[in-house]
Amino acid sequence: MYRKHLTQSVLDTRSVCDRWLLINKTKLFSKYILRKSLHMTKRWETQSLCHLKSRGVVQLSGKDTPEFLQGLVTNNVKLLAENSPSVQYCMMLNVQGRVLYDLFVYNVMSAGMDPVTFHLDVDVSAVGDLIQIFKKYKLRKKVDISDVSDTYRIWSQFDTSEETTAKDSSSQNTTDTFRFEDPRVPTFADRIITAQDSLESGGDKLTEEDYRKHRYQWGIPEGISDLPSGKCLPLESNLDFMNGVNFQKGCYIGQELTARTFHTGVIRKRIVPVSLGKLEPVEPDTTVTIHEKSKNAGKLRNSQGKFGICLLRLEHIEEDLEIVSKNGVVVPLKAHIPKWWPSISS
Repeated sequence: MYRKHLTQSVLDTRSVCDRWLLINKTKLFSKYILRKSLHMTKRWETQSLCHLKSRGVVQLSGKDTPEFLQGLVTNNVKLLAENSPSVQYCMMLNVQGRVLYDLFVYNVMSAGMDPVTFHLDVDVSAVGDLIQIFKKYKLRKKVDISDVSDTYRIWSQFDTSEETTAKDSSSQNTTDTFRFEDPRVPTFADRIITAQDSLESGGDKLTEEDYRKHRYQWGIPEGISDLPSGKCLPLESNLDFMNGVNFQKGCYIGQELTARTFHTGVIRKRIVPVSLGKLEPVEPDTTVTIHEKSKNAGKLRNSQGKFGICLLRLEHIEEDLEIVSKNGVVVPLKAHIPKWWPSISS
């Protein structure tokens, strides 16, 4: 199956950037194998549910849906269309190659269901803009676009301990509830899309603040608050580490810069988890500096309690860092590389 898709991608190549498909195949495969080995799962100690009210759902339906979405997002949704139920993580970029939105794309169709239908889990504040973009690119394609946020809800289930250990997913899908390992980092959590108003769990019902804290411990960005629209680069946002990009699929909006950056292998900044030494209010996008040197090392993206994520120059990850709070207090920061990352050596 892989050879079939790789051959078709090469045959369909129409731009210079797509001629790089085979240049670093060994490099890409080695990262994939290592990442899979890091995603081995084991049983959670404490399972807790969180309703992600910050996420909305857009439905795409029609025979041209896979082809339509294929040219707009970073992952290969044609593979998603061949497997149900299934989920992919991806991003939608602008023509400059910067991130517009991070997306989860679900195929939860029953066998033989027609027409092809995908559900897209996106920041709720971006639903309207995303639909307008889809309508702009729809042209004459047979695709129906609708906001179904009132029908479907997104949940996350995860371990509430502060250890970034793996988990076990044992619940089965039902006719209106579908549970998947989070496609970004399967050991991080389960992602659930459901038409039910509520879900039952043996663990606690947590808030989105708890979920953000959990994500920041793992160094995983999500939504416009962590990935400001039009201001982020996908590989600096760890899209390649989070199974969100396919370098064999062919053209999509924003591909050229993303492919060129990947194949040169030079990514000097990435989003990393940080811990704050003091519980002080800090603003997103505040400059992070090296202690006693006042040298710019990066930007704080967001924080929840004592945990946050920072776009940091990797050469400074082991340095003593600091940030100035809203109250003018200097707050020490400690950054680290997440356990789930593959090797970033060149």
